[in-house]
Amino acid sequence: MLRLALAASLFVSLFFMPAFAATYYEEQTDFDEHSVPEAGYRWDRQSLQVCISKEDGVPNKYYVWSKLAVQDWRSALREYTGDADAWSMSARYAPDGAMAGCDVRVHIYDTYKDFPGYPDQKGAYTAVQYTGGISDEADVYLSPKVLHGDGSTEIDLPGYAFRNSAVHEMGHVLGLSHNAKIKGYLMSPQFDFWEEDDQLPITTMELSTLAEIYGSRGLAG
Repeated sequence: MLRLALAASLFVSLFFMPAFAATYYEEQTDFDEHSVPEAGYRWDRQSLQVCISKEDGVPNKYYVWSKLAVQDWRSALREYTGDADAWSMSARYAPDGAMAGCDVRVHIYDTYKDFPGYPDQKGAYTAVQYTGGISDEADVYLSPKVLHGDGSTEIDLPGYAFRNSAVHEMGHVLGLSHNAKIKGYLMSPQFDFWEEDDQLPITTMELSTLAEIYGSRGLAG
């Protein structure tokens, strides 16, 4: 049965330990939670092809930051599992009309009001189609302009906040859901840039969950 979903994850395994000093992830320091919930789906293919489009007028830097979000996950997962060949993910620019065959489609809009899910969706979100727990395709919706939780204040996101959103949504694509803690974790459901002065890092908590879901060989496993 085909379903629509958001996010996911699992528990920390001591089996998958970092093979060398991390540069793309950090050790978990906040242990209020020890794992990230699973979304209930995973990819079952050798590699992921991510295509990124943006509306006319959206500065190119938002495309670059979205592409870097894919690269960050790939590099962090490879470092964490010690396998430089696993976790094959690539990202490229593709206009909306040229995304046929892409596993993941990232759409960058000028404003949240252009989201297909508006007015229900007023901030970044991810939709994954999956069958029997195996992901078929995914769409990610991002914008540098979102609506605050108060329902009336429009926010022009600082660069680090947009980058945080892009990395967060790619976590959903890979199979991570939201942490119970409202703020503070990469996969928390809220990110308040008035409280944070930088994007939240990928940590061993998110990586250990994905290693549990996929195994050390990742997408190639």
